[in-house]
Amino acid sequence: MFSNEMQVMIYVNDVPAAIDFWTELGFIIIEKQELDGTLVVEIAASNDAQTHFVLYDREFIERHSPEVATNSPSIMFVSNQIVDLYKKLVTMDVEVGELIQMEEQMVFNFADPDGNYYAVSGK
Repeated sequence: MFSNEMQVMIYVNDVPAAIDFWTELGFIIIEKQELDGTLVVEIAASNDAQTHFVLYDREFIERHSPEVATNSPSIMFVSNQIVDLYKKLVTMDVEVGELIQMEEQMVFNFADPDGNYYAVSGK
């Protein structure tokens, strides 16, 4: 019934700033559109990624779907270069948690400019 493709909606205070943040981490813009006077942008880790983020202005969501506006996603990324990604995030002006070894996996978390937290795991 469901396909392997997925979109995760992320509600942000400043869509252009969110675009800058994610593209600095290597994400690409899949599609930009204007919806009812606000910018909506779909991004992904690569052209062939099956999971995409859709960045929505939080005020727009509060007006049109207030019941979901305060929900924040819980997303776990998987990285093949977790130490390099960790080092890159540390150089950016964002909050980054400690890199922790858990058996064969390493994990850490970070926050985007809107305070949404994400986790990363990798070997």
